[in-house]
Amino acid sequence: MVVDRLTQANLTDFYQLYLYAFNKQDSPYRRQFFTTRFKHAQAYGIYQAKQLTSGLLSIPLQVYFHGTSYQMNGIGDVMSAPESRGHGNAGKLLTTALENMYQQQITLSYLAPFAYRYYRRFGYEHTFNHLQYSLPGRDLPKIKSANFQVKRSSLAAALPEIMPYYQQKAQSRSGALVRPTWWWDYLTQKHPDWEVARAYNQQKQLIGYLIYSRQATTFTSHECQVSDATGYQTLMQFIRRHQSSYQRFLFVSADDHNLLDLLPEPSLATTQLQPYMMARIVNLKQFIQAYPFTQKHLAPLTLTVTDPILAANNGTWQLQLTEGQVTFAKIDSANVQKARQIQTDIQTLTKLLFGVQTGATLAHYGQLTGTIEALTALDAVLPHTRPQLWDYF
Repeated sequence: MVVDRLTQANLTDFYQLYLYAFNKQDSPYRRQFFTTRFKHAQAYGIYQAKQLTSGLLSIPLQVYFHGTSYQMNGIGDVMSAPESRGHGNAGKLLTTALENMYQQQITLSYLAPFAYRYYRRFGYEHTFNHLQYSLPGRDLPKIKSANFQVKRSSLAAALPEIMPYYQQKAQSRSGALVRPTWWWDYLTQKHPDWEVARAYNQQKQLIGYLIYSRQATTFTSHECQVSDATGYQTLMQFIRRHQSSYQRFLFVSADDHNLLDLLPEPSLATTQLQPYMMARIVNLKQFIQAYPFTQKHLAPLTLTVTDPILAANNGTWQLQLTEGQVTFAKIDSANVQKARQIQTDIQTLTKLLFGVQTGATLAHYGQLTGTIEALTALDAVLPHTRPQLWDYF
């Protein structure tokens, strides 16, 4: 079977397969946001007897990583018709997409898995979580009065203000999406029910925004970005003023650190930690050379890496930091310093470098091997802020 690069001429075939494979109903609304997604993606497909039976989108984007930005392709709409499932078509599509990413010098890739175990076979690893709180309106925490202005609008109307504000806030995060203008427009198409509350200080400066939606009995907070405590308190007070209108309040957070101790009655809240997106290092050398290490010096240590798909990442690499300059190159395995070596696969290394777990923790649970000296030295130069991602592919 041949994997084809698809074009706009294949849009109808791809959309019809998407509707069938994911049991979606056609509508002008769905067609609009799907067309936008397809237009900005690299589409792959497999045709059999002139019918598209499998497909995948690889969406070129960028992500922030502690002040550094990387090229990242988001994988979405991995699908096959029922009669074509079980023949390895999804694996062929994903392997082709990853190989092309490497050739295009794309550094990272994200995806939303239907099965984490399956995508680990292709070098992806569970990297992002969402923490969800649900509580009755009567149990919303009381917030100190904040006499600042709040403006409400649709998401589309809020974009001129919140787009640059989001970019400013996201730059220092680990793994957050750099949202181009087309992606913001896509969000307005996909979520026409989303509204925005914007908070301003006494100087009429934006100090935070809340993206939310309202259903019959539920108020849902999808994203909250603030500059300071005043911005947070202003927006939480705004939410609390809906207390008499909705039975339940749902808060979705990309920060998986729980804040139950701040609630007046934590036992009345339903809290769910939801495994979210996976990530993968596509070009290991490129990622390390631009990596925001927290220290300027690191004596040489070696990383022996295995990658099931991208052979260029395989091998024994020597890492060294000298006055902030990164040296990362393959060496002969015979030259390895046994006291300063780590052995890992690409998916576990992704988890380590994204700050999901420390090297010492991963070694404790048997997910990588290495000497205490090497693991301690590497952990000391890595940022340990857990990654956050609000977006979905």
